[in-house]
Amino acid sequence: MSINSLSIFFLVCYLSVSIISASPHALPVQNPLNSAARSAHPQEYILKSDFDIHAKPTTRRYDLTVTETTAALDGFLRQVMAINGQIPGPLIEANEGDRLEITVINKMNIELTMHWHGLYQASGFWEDGVTGVTQCPIPSNGGIYTYKFDTNGQFGTFWYHSHHQNLMADGINGPMIIHSPRDPLKRSIDFDHDVVLMMADWYHNTSSDIVQEMLSEAGYFGTPAAPGANCALINGVGQWNCSLATTTQQCNQVTSPPEFTVTAGQRIRFRLINAGVHAMFFFSVDEHMLNITEADSTGIYGPSDFRHIWLHNGQRYSVIVQTKEEDVDRNFYMRATMNSDCWAWVPNDIQDTALGILRLAHDDARPENVSKARPDTQGWPQDFPQECIDIDPSLMVPILKSTVPASVVGSGTFQAGFGFQLINNTAEHLTREEAVRLAKEAHHDSSRDPNLRGKKKYVTISHRAKHYRDRSDGSAEDLHDVCRVPATFHGKGGGYQENSSSRHAAVDTGQEKNRQHNPQRFGGRKSPAGITRLAGPPPTPAGTIGKYFVNNVSWTTFPYQPVLHDLTPGGVGTINGSRVANVIFPTAEWYDLYLVNVDAAGSHPYHLHAMDMHIVAYGRGFPTPEKLSKIKYSTENPLRRDTVVVPSASFVVVRLNADIPGAWIMVLLIRIL
Repeated sequence: MSINSLSIFFLVCYLSVSIISASPHALPVQNPLNSAARSAHPQEYILKSDFDIHAKPTTRRYDLTVTETTAALDGFLRQVMAINGQIPGPLIEANEGDRLEITVINKMNIELTMHWHGLYQASGFWEDGVTGVTQCPIPSNGGIYTYKFDTNGQFGTFWYHSHHQNLMADGINGPMIIHSPRDPLKRSIDFDHDVVLMMADWYHNTSSDIVQEMLSEAGYFGTPAAPGANCALINGVGQWNCSLATTTQQCNQVTSPPEFTVTAGQRIRFRLINAGVHAMFFFSVDEHMLNITEADSTGIYGPSDFRHIWLHNGQRYSVIVQTKEEDVDRNFYMRATMNSDCWAWVPNDIQDTALGILRLAHDDARPENVSKARPDTQGWPQDFPQECIDIDPSLMVPILKSTVPASVVGSGTFQAGFGFQLINNTAEHLTREEAVRLAKEAHHDSSRDPNLRGKKKYVTISHRAKHYRDRSDGSAEDLHDVCRVPATFHGKGGGYQENSSSRHAAVDTGQEKNRQHNPQRFGGRKSPAGITRLAGPPPTPAGTIGKYFVNNVSWTTFPYQPVLHDLTPGGVGTINGSRVANVIFPTAEWYDLYLVNVDAAGSHPYHLHAMDMHIVAYGRGFPTPEKLSKIKYSTENPLRRDTVVVPSASFVVVRLNADIPGAWIMVLLIRIL
């Protein structure tokens, strides 16, 4: 296969306080207890009106230093991973046509990559920031990598996050805004203030702890199903109930939600980003309607009378809120509520809503004269669907028209669903029913018999600064040079990359591995008996681990042998279909991609790297030729976005223009799975 073609890989990730005023004035940054990291600075996510969106293209440079530290974002002190000492990370802001050079400095004891969510990466597909696909990870303990890419042809609301293991869940994410004179949404015409709101689900255990348990036979609290979060956050601030903390845990009740002050009668553009790993969010502002004007990075004519807007992992929306002059001196709650119906089970200490405060002041009000009272407003009645589904795409029409062809030259399918994999044979997997039956018939527990465990082809050996893989003869081959890939790429966005080697260092977390001997580790819950569960999968059958499968394959990541390396000169030139499901679009033409969710319960968000998905059709069941011949295709300016939710037992047809060659992944954005 040539790198000039476009390949799409399906990656299932196992387990991504402000005031608005004419004269901004800051609130104290919340930094309780002895936490070292803080929530984002009060003023940082308010976009300044003097940013010159008409400036000539230039190179903008940012430094992101990632550290392991502690923080109490919702009052509960825990280990986190912060960017430049804050969660979420700093705002990255640029204009369409600018070149970004973003240096990531990894001071953690674990490797790292950074993905730029929603950007095409047409100028350099090796800069997509995905471990094991486009690059080797940035080394731990001081590793440095500078991502260099252009922003040609794109503008709108984006974000960035770690794409190594599930580190995004521990705090490694931040907003990215690309401006353009071509943006149909104009400041002073359509809105007066521009504000970023990042919503996230927050866990009191580290992602490595949760994933380690989930990918074991025992499961996390006895199930392979992803858990619900402990608390919701807005811009890194949540309000967990500290009375639920144990005597060995540190918690200081957060009493000051993020605040925003505007002159009564002005309009606010809220750029909503769901940076969560598992939670779908509902967002609302008490007594105010939401005018939906952007879906992901596409400006739209959308509903103007929504009380709630709902967005899944990785999705972005802009909503414009019109305040009223007669509401001067009034205060209103903003609410970001996690939809627990999307989860198999929830913890009993959950705080599912994060609050913010919108204050309406006089035009000439001084900060000390603005009301400090808490709002007495009530939330809107529930008028949104309980199902974890997208807003109807037919309600959102792109302002900048993009009609897709009525026919395509080919198609591909990604069929995804949950199942169980035999521990003693990782090449086989079972349906849930087969796994339960097998577990009942088993005569002993294979997970405790090392002779029954299958040996993986690639293993990590705990030697400092070395990474190995097993040869067929049993000897070890040093992977020191695997990631040196000097190559010339051709086609749109071609260029040159030399990706120097990254070295692995074994990490001893120093944490208790057996949860039965450390009952306080799981948010103060001493046993699974304290967990409130919703309907979900049964406990993991003996001898298996729970995983997602795509086209009968469960993703296997080899951090130091990226897929892109295999497809460049000197590589094997093909894709190993036993490691990753894939489709190949060999020419720069239009194709259909069928995204199929075979799970009977549970909708899933899917994010495609490097291109927009034009949503042309939905259907129930499997996209058979007969069904595809009967459904109605929307090809006249359909909604285009990079993240779409596929309902349970359903499929979505997305139409793609395969004009950017590279190795791109389709990601199931429930990241603690």
